[in-house]
Amino acid sequence: MNHQSIYRTKTRMHQVGRKLVLFIGFVFIFVGYLMAYQKGLPLLERAKASKEWPTTDGVVLESKIESHHSSNSSSSTYSPKVIYRYEVEGQKFKGDTVWFGNDVSTSDRSMSSKTVKKYPVQKNVIVYYDPAEPAVAVLEPGVFKTTYFFYLFGWLFLGLGLLMTSGILFRSLLRLFRGPTEIQQSADSAD
Repeated sequence: MNHQSIYRTKTRMHQVGRKLVLFIGFVFIFVGYLMAYQKGLPLLERAKASKEWPTTDGVVLESKIESHHSSNSSSSTYSPKVIYRYEVEGQKFKGDTVWFGNDVSTSDRSMSSKTVKKYPVQKNVIVYYDPAEPAVAVLEPGVFKTTYFFYLFGWLFLGLGLLMTSGILFRSLLRLFRGPTEIQQSADSAD
């Protein structure tokens, strides 16, 4: 192989690598946006608003710990499953939200165990419900640590995606303004 064909192969590999990193970066940005702004932020806003919601009486119908097994690992995560019934203006509803973010599974079984013990079957509870959408309810209003999970995790994905794509896009802009030969010369001198 001569020097010219090695250079072309290297250039082609760099282009494929850049495109792959760009693609993965954009996937991270998309997933991060969905997690942070479609799931996380509405959850946070609802949790903050729930402190002002009206209340009604309810009763716990089901209370247990759910175990989630990972297919590629022997470890398990746990989450509490509490289902309660309540009534708003003569209409009956069922809810399963103890606090906003309680659907996040953790490896700490004791957290789920405490929740299940706190809300045994047949316990009378006070239910906070959204006056605009009474089917949305919660037993413990407000913001908790796990309420931030989707928002923060989404921003982690967004940040990684932005880091992955910004370097490549910045170099492409430089190439437009400075010309490809100057950038190639500076890259060769860096090697």
